Amino acid sequence: MKMIKLEKQNEPRFDELSQMLSGLKDFLAEEANFNDKDWSENLNTIIDFQDEDGSFKLFDSFNIPSDARVDFCYMPTYLATATLMKAYLTDPESFTIKEISALSNGLKMSTARKLRGHGYEGLKGQIEAVNIFMKAGLNEFLDLHADICPEFSEMIGEIISGFEDMESQGKFTGSWGESYEDDIRAINQYFRQRKVFVYGTLMKGETNHGFLRHSTFLGNAAVEGYEMYNVGLFPAIIPGDGLAVGEVYSVPVGDIPSIDSLEGEGSLYEKKCERITLNGEATFAFLYVYLSDCSDLERIPAWKDYVWYVSYGSNMLYESFLRYIVGGSYGTSAYRAPCKDTSLPVAVRTVEIPFDMYFGNLSSWGGGVSFLDTTKKGKALGVAYLITPEQFEHVSCEENGGRCPGNGGWYEDIIDLEPIYGIEVKTITNNDLRPYNEPSHSYLDTLFKGIRENWPEMSENDIWNYLANCMR
Repeated sequence: MKMIKLEKQNEPRFDELSQMLSGLKDFLAEEANFNDKDWSENLNTIIDFQDEDGSFKLFDSFNIPSDARVDFCYMPTYLATATLMKAYLTDPESFTIKEISALSNGLKMSTARKLRGHGYEGLKGQIEAVNIFMKAGLNEFLDLHADICPEFSEMIGEIISGFEDMESQGKFTGSWGESYEDDIRAINQYFRQRKVFVYGTLMKGETNHGFLRHSTFLGNAAVEGYEMYNVGLFPAIIPGDGLAVGEVYSVPVGDIPSIDSLEGEGSLYEKKCERITLNGEATFAFLYVYLSDCSDLERIPAWKDYVWYVSYGSNMLYESFLRYIVGGSYGTSAYRAPCKDTSLPVAVRTVEIPFDMYFGNLSSWGGGVSFLDTTKKGKALGVAYLITPEQFEHVSCEENGGRCPGNGGWYEDIIDLEPIYGIEVKTITNNDLRPYNEPSHSYLDTLFKGIRENWPEMSENDIWNYLANCMR
C-alpha cells in the first residue's frame, strides 16, 4: 500500500498536486482495515490534514482561480470525506469522536458548492463528485447514518431529485452542448436500488426466491466475519470467524419492506450493511443477521456446495484463471473451454501449500509449467478460488488435458489441503515427479504478475527469489 503524503501549497506545483490527488483516489479504492498499520496511518494522515473549516484543501486558502479551487480544494475534500464515509460504513465501532467529527465536518464542507464543478462544467463536476461518494457506499450511508450530517443528506436528496427531473423530462444536455444522459441515468438507477446479500431461502431455486422477482442478480458473493448455522428450514448467520457465502441482488427500493417483513427484521433478524466480495471486487450490501442464540445448532460451511480450488502456477493471476471459467486463452497458453456455469469465483484468498513447487514437462507456453513435489514437505504460494464442485471438476479436467484426474495425464492427482472456513480445499498435480524443464519467459512473467497481484507486500526481488528457488 502506498503511503499518502499531503502538503498545503501557496504556489501551484502541479506534479505534486496531481500526485496528492492520485494518492487520495487510490486510497479510496483500498479496503478499509483498522487492523492494517499502513491503512490506519494513511487514514490518520488524512484526518490530521483537515482544516478547521472541514475542508481537505491542498492550498493555504480558497483565494485561487475558481477552476483550481474546485480541482485542488473541493475535489480532495470529496475524496477524503468519501474515504472517511467508507471507513465508517465498514467498521463504525472503530470510529472515535475525533474521526466522527472529521467525517461530519467534511460532509458539511462538501455541501458548499452542492458538488458542482466550475463554469460550464458545473454539471460534469457534480456527476463526478456524486460518483466519488457512490464508490464509498453513499446509498447505504444515507440509509443508516443520514443524521451524521443532515445538510449533506438533504443536499444529495435535492441533487438526485434534479437528476430524476432531467431524466423524466429528457433534458440531459448542458448549455455547451455536451450530453450526460448515460451518467445521470446510471446515478438515478443506483439510487432506485439497494444491494442485498442473501444466503438461504431467497437464493435461486429456494422457496422464497419469488420475493426477488423484480430484482437483478449481480453474482455470487461472500462476506467474512460471519458463521452460518442450520436453523432447520433455513440457515442463519451470526458474527464469528467464518465466511458466509450467498448471492447478491439489486433490489428495487419499493421491495425492501416486504423482504424486511419476511426476515422478521428487528425481531428475528437484524439488517446490517457489510463490506462483501462480489465478482472479485469489494462493495457494500445489506444482509440479515440472526438475533437468537445458535450455540446448540449445527454450524455449516454454506447453504449450497462450494469448494476452494488452489492454483500455484499461471492461474494465480486472476485474468489467467478466468479463461477456465468463461473460456479463452491467455498469453501463449492453449485455449480453454468455458464451464457450463460461468459464474465468477465467489471469493479469492492466498494460501500456503505444504509442498514445494517446481517446473516440469514441455507445454504450449514453450517450457516447463508448475507442479507440486508431494514426496516431501515444503512451501509454495497458492491462490484459492471459491467455486462450485461442478466448476472444480471442469477446471481440473481442462488442466489435465481434457481428462478427469485419475485417468492419466499431467495433473491426474487431486490433493486435499486443510479446509478453509469448513469448506474443502483441493489442488491438482502429479504425484510422480515430472521431467524437469525450465519455464519460458512468458510463463515466468505470468507467475510474477500473479504473485504481485496477490502478495503486494512482496518486493520484486522477493518474488524473483521465490521463483528462482523453484528452479532445479
